[in-house]
Amino acid sequence: MAQSSLQIESGFAREVNQYRWTSVADWQAGLASWDLGVSNRFVSDAFIQFDDRLRFRDENRLRVTGTRPIARSLEASVRGDLDWYGSSRAFTQALYGGVRYRPHASLTLEPLVGVASDRRPGVPQADGSLPQRFDAGPAAGGLLQMTQHNVAGYVLELEAEGIWQRLTPRRARHLNISGRAERLFGAARLSSNLRVASRRRDTYQAASFLNRAQALSPESIEATTSDTLDAGLQVMAPIIQDLRLLVQADVRANNRRIRTPRFPEESLYFETDFNRRAFGGEVGLIFDRGTTTAHLIAELSATTEERRLSNREDLPTSEAARKIVLLQQADYDEGVVGVQASLRTLILRLVTLHFSGSSRIVRHDTPIVNLDDRDEVYHNGQLGLSVLASRYLQADVRLFGSYYHAVYLNGERSAENSVQRSLRLRPSLDWRPGSGTRVQLASEIRATYTVDDFLLPGRKPKDQSAREMRLEGDWEQHLTRDTGFRLTSSYSDMRLGRLLWDAFAEIPFDTLRTYSTWARVQTGRRLRAEIGWRIFLRSDYDRAALVRYPRTDTDGRPLHDASGRELTNSIVRPGRRWIAQSGPAASVYWTRGLTMLRLDAWANGQRVYYNLYGMLPATSRVRILEAARHGTRRLIPLVSMSVRWQPR
Repeated sequence: MAQSSLQIESGFAREVNQYRWTSVADWQAGLASWDLGVSNRFVSDAFIQFDDRLRFRDENRLRVTGTRPIARSLEASVRGDLDWYGSSRAFTQALYGGVRYRPHASLTLEPLVGVASDRRPGVPQADGSLPQRFDAGPAAGGLLQMTQHNVAGYVLELEAEGIWQRLTPRRARHLNISGRAERLFGAARLSSNLRVASRRRDTYQAASFLNRAQALSPESIEATTSDTLDAGLQVMAPIIQDLRLLVQADVRANNRRIRTPRFPEESLYFETDFNRRAFGGEVGLIFDRGTTTAHLIAELSATTEERRLSNREDLPTSEAARKIVLLQQADYDEGVVGVQASLRTLILRLVTLHFSGSSRIVRHDTPIVNLDDRDEVYHNGQLGLSVLASRYLQADVRLFGSYYHAVYLNGERSAENSVQRSLRLRPSLDWRPGSGTRVQLASEIRATYTVDDFLLPGRKPKDQSAREMRLEGDWEQHLTRDTGFRLTSSYSDMRLGRLLWDAFAEIPFDTLRTYSTWARVQTGRRLRAEIGWRIFLRSDYDRAALVRYPRTDTDGRPLHDASGRELTNSIVRPGRRWIAQSGPAASVYWTRGLTMLRLDAWANGQRVYYNLYGMLPATSRVRILEAARHGTRRLIPLVSMSVRWQPR
């Protein structure tokens, strides 16, 4: 055994209703005259259903490669792929062999031939059975790679890979070609990129949900072919000192076809074509001198999507018409014109000015069967000042503003026309009085107003306002060389109301408040541990709070059913809802060389309770209020573990 390397990464996470396991293993070794490589990727998700049952979704992908020199520029190569998907019970395998030819240090050619197989469930039969389909056949492919090769002054990079599989009666294809070219013309730079991809995937499908009972065989093969083209060109050229011109263009195209090459007789099937075209261009100026950086860019883009039923002549008129309407509802043409600018400069010795803004006009055109035809206007801006008061104190203030106006051109949706305005002010301080102390304080005031263009007769206005005040704090303190204390906290008060825009007043209807605090102590260097306590509290208004309270007999004793379970009644009333979460949080982090272990855990105890409003039944009032104040309790454990092992 010659030199070898092994790297293993693994992780586990437990969230509210999900478990996730991940594993990555990479092994490289030399055995005799062979260079071997094994790579395995595993992901498993388990979701907790409403009946406390687990639903698993597993996926494992294994790649094996091997090369052996046979001549000066030739190597024998072997490649194996093995994929398994638990949710669909699909199992695919492929084994290829070939010759790798390297006529130049930057050029590699590798033709491949082999066999492939695919096992997956078919379609349920008339008797309820679910057959397993096993398809196998020959496969061929190749690899072409060229890395940073200089041709006529251009630096070229090219990579192409293709695989064709004939899994009778199905077919599979994967082709990907990508390249990049770049050249310098003095101080100017020209770069371009190109990507072409083509894929075909055949799957077993039911013959038709419209006539499965009449079809001689309920199973068909559906072939999905997708061809993609991405191309881009960029020119960066100096105009005068410190001023450069940027010109960029991008083209994207995708054709996707669905065909049914083997369909049962007397069955309905739909063959569709999807075409997407997108073009984008930018022209701008970039200025960079000393402490000043600025850019001004104009953009233009156009996108179109069209779906078509290709076998409408083979379908009944009613079915074809219904399918055509469904396809047209997703078609659209979209054009975007915009401009964006930014500036960063030192206006005084210790004061930095920041500015960025953009404006866009969007025209979204749809067929008459789609009511989403609309025009949109976006304006966004940000203005800020950063002041370095001393080497210990830095202040920052930012002002954000946005304006959005949507106008639906179809009369049936024109009542949804609206204007949204938003303004946000965020000042902050960063204070570092010593090498072991850091204090960050920030506050934020935000106001958002949404106003409809007009109000239909007989309808209530929907204009709404949202105002929020937020305070944040973060304190870090080093106690010893390897031990520190950290406290983070925040408070938010958001008020929602019905907006009276003409009078610029509001009628409040809800207030949402949140409080959070997390205090922890961190210690260690190579083995670093952290332990602390987290608290979260939220309150808001609930129009229909559901409270369950115990049923009692005439003497006030609780009633139980035959199994001993307590019987309850329920009542719905408006009230203020409180969600309180609290619990310890801990983590351990260990490193040694390239090996790492991290474990995070949080025991979250949650309580949900209410303060009810309104009249309550006199005979049950005490029990209802007590049940509302007690609320419901739940323990939510959160765990996350990650491991990376790589021996030296």
